[in-house]
This record gives sequence, C-alpha cells and structure tokens, in this order.
Amino acid sequence: MPRQSQPDPKGKKTLRLEKALQEKETGNNFFKKGDYKKAIEHYGKAIELDPKEAVYVINRAMAYLKLKKWVEAENDCTNGLLLHPDNTKALWRRGIARRELGKLQDAKKDLEDALQLEPNDTAIKNEYGKVLDAIMASSPDRTSNEIPRSVDGSVVNNINRRRLSIEEVDLDENERIIESAKKVLFTDKNNTSQQIANENGNIKVIKINTPRNIHEFERDWNRYQDNDENLYQFIKAIPPASYPTLLSDFFEPDYLSKIVFIMKKYFLLYDSVNDIYNILYYLSRVGRFNLVLMLLEKDDKKVLEDLLSTLYKSIDELQIDNIGINQQTKATRQDVIELAKAYGVQIQ
Repeated sequence: MPRQSQPDPKGKKTLRLEKALQEKETGNNFFKKGDYKKAIEHYGKAIELDPKEAVYVINRAMAYLKLKKWVEAENDCTNGLLLHPDNTKALWRRGIARRELGKLQDAKKDLEDALQLEPNDTAIKNEYGKVLDAIMASSPDRTSNEIPRSVDGSVVNNINRRRLSIEEVDLDENERIIESAKKVLFTDKNNTSQQIANENGNIKVIKINTPRNIHEFERDWNRYQDNDENLYQFIKAIPPASYPTLLSDFFEPDYLSKIVFIMKKYFLLYDSVNDIYNILYYLSRVGRFNLVLMLLEKDDKKVLEDLLSTLYKSIDELQIDNIGINQQTKATRQDVIELAKAYGVQIQ
C-alpha cells in the first residue's frame, strides 16, 4: 500500500516562502538607503525562492529604474505582468522604461491601460503626459489641431521635466499612505504678491499665482528658481498644508534644499515663527520625505540645523518677552524639538 504524504505545517515550501519574504524586506531596506544594487540582489533571491509572486519582480524593476537600466526594468515589468496582468505599478514602470528606450507607442499603451485601472493616479497621469510630449516632439509637422489628449479628454500640458520622478518604493500595494493636508494655518490661503509687498517693501514684487497641481508647481519653480527673491515670493504663495498633496510622489532633494536656503535667507528676516514652522512641518509630511532627507547634502543639513536652532531661540525669546508678540505664535519650543528630530538635526 503506497505511503500517503502527511501535511507538514512547517515544510520546505513554507520555509522557502518565508525566506522569500525576508529577502524582499532586506531588499526594501537597501532600497530605502539608496543602495539599489544590493536591493536588486535581494529581490533576485526572493524571486528565486518564490517565482510566482509578482511583487518581488515588480519591486526589482523599480530598483532597475533607479539605476537607469531600462531594458532590465522593462523585462521585469513584463514578467510581473505575466503573473499579475492588472498590476498598475508594473504597467506604469514599464511605461517609464519604454519611454526611455524610445518605445513611445508601447509606453503610451501601457500607461493608457494603467489609467483604465487607476484613472486618478497622479504619477501615471504625469508619465502619460511625458510620453505624449515625447510623441509630439518626435513629430514636428503636427499641427495644433493634433495636440494629444489624455484618456479623460483633457489636453496634456507640454511641460519639460527636469528628472525622472520615481516613488520611494511600494513595498506592498497598500503600504504607502500620503497623509491628507490638514487645516491650512495661513490666514489667507491665496497669498498674493501684494501682501508680500506690504510686508517687505524692499523686495521687488512680481505677480505670482498659487500652484494648483504638480504641473504648475514645476513650471513656476523652473521660472523662479534662479532668482532668490522671486523664489521667496513663490514659496510664500503656497499654503503649507497643501505640500503633502501638491508634491506627493514628486518631492525632490533640490526642492527641499532650495526651500530651506530661502527660508534662512528671507523668512527669518520677514516672516513669523509660525510661518517658518508650518512650511517645515508640512514638508515633513510629504510621502517621499524620508527618501529626500537621506539624499540631502551635508551643507543642506547644516542650513536646516541653523534654521531650526534660530527658530527654537526665537520662540524662546517670544515666550519670555512680555510684549504680546508671543500671542501670534502657535508653534512651541517642544514642537521645534520634535521637528528637528524629524529632519535628523540637533538644535544648537
């Protein structure tokens, strides 16, 4: 009589799957540190242990994108889609890789498929716009009547991006949650250049509109970033509580670097303690904040340290100065200490 195999709750298969999960987590940790080669190595081990799990190969595709290995990223996304045909992140990432490889029509198809599944995904919409821009650029004879439109029928703006914007890492599909913007602390949500003129008569006033989305933010940032006074007015025109939604997956180290520089140069002179605190607080709530912070240069960290230290001392002075100014200040010294911890700097 043949022997019947007995179920083993801790059999080789179970142990192998657990090991695959461990390798994935190790890969995720290396990814967060910016060591994409090590991340690829451990994602590869997870794939060997559990070749039927799509998330491992799709995560590895993201690491390949970071290293600009477009062919490898495309292949991994294709393999991930064989395992999980409706995976929007695999479609989106393959769209990025194919755009970089010049496969514009294939990239367009991938992104349209992704938008059918996730029509409100900002990252996919932005990549789709870049692909349509590239198609337009490769066909110079096209007339204005042939301006490409997105799948919802709206015109896609022709905006030149400075770099490839890639989300931090979507370890598991529901792991990354971007906190909604809280109550706006500025008294006037639509801050205007005229208000800046009233406060700072020595700054040449320019007309600035509050950016409503990442397209407008990047357009205006590129317009003003070479003039510190103009950039100061642009930053001042943005309600701080809008940063988590406005920047979302598009937060970059150079944004944070320049913002803190402008805050030290202008905000400490012309604006309230609470204005400075609010901007730094809400920037720390942007989804990519931890990754951006890791990529920040030492000089930028020193500017942050000086800024927060000055902020801390200013609040202390306001609290002991009995002239009523402290009533305008909502941030406390403890708030600044906690904020310094979030930015990884020490108050001097």
